[in-house]
Amino acid sequence: MDVRETIAAFLRGEMDIISFRRLYDENPEINDFLQGIVDDAKAKGVTEFLKHPSNPFGEIVESDSGISHLLNPEAFEGVRYGNSPYDSVRKMLTYEFRMSTHDVRGATGAESFYSELYALYYQVDQSIPWDRKYFDAFGFALDMIPEYLMGGESELYINTHILPLYPDTMKKTERKKAIKAAIKEPFRSDKGRPQWIQSGEWPLGKDGKPAVYTGSKSLRGGEAKHYFFRDESDGSIITVEQFY
Repeated sequence: MDVRETIAAFLRGEMDIISFRRLYDENPEINDFLQGIVDDAKAKGVTEFLKHPSNPFGEIVESDSGISHLLNPEAFEGVRYGNSPYDSVRKMLTYEFRMSTHDVRGATGAESFYSELYALYYQVDQSIPWDRKYFDAFGFALDMIPEYLMGGESELYINTHILPLYPDTMKKTERKKAIKAAIKEPFRSDKGRPQWIQSGEWPLGKDGKPAVYTGSKSLRGGEAKHYFFRDESDGSIITVEQFY
């Protein structure tokens, strides 16, 4: 395997993200190459990676997609939420940040994975073209999915079970209307909707379907909050805890 060309082929859009993620997981030499970029930068005393002039919505805004945390792990924002810092490439590409999934089957996970990988590879090849498709999909998901369902299992459920039923060959207005209606049906509630402290964490039941939201309760003088859901497959209660 020509590791560098494999990575470049994915970034150019010549390989789908599911296939590449599988290769990444099964071939440690891919991660070794990427980690080597970081290790070489550290050895040279680099404190900030090169920024690339791209972002998800096509604006020309320089960004390194947060990969400079690999050079300065203690600056990682996730620490404030009790997460350990990004101290390796593998952790960055597979780690859950602020409760949002890095599962590449979902729009958020795909966007995060591609963005971080592109920014890292850009350090050794500034000519690599930017593939917009993951960011276009992310932007569409942001437009379609209610904020309280973005992140975690709920977003992944929508991306894998609902969005594929309505292809982009449909008329734009009809597609959006159909998707928004389809999202409401499986995410049921006995009492309003969860006002998340952090990213959405609407859980799935044992049958793989969204649990029913039943309410919430503040804890420990307002420092934390419990969100309660009923698993319709067996009637059990699922409790999600989040902290301010």
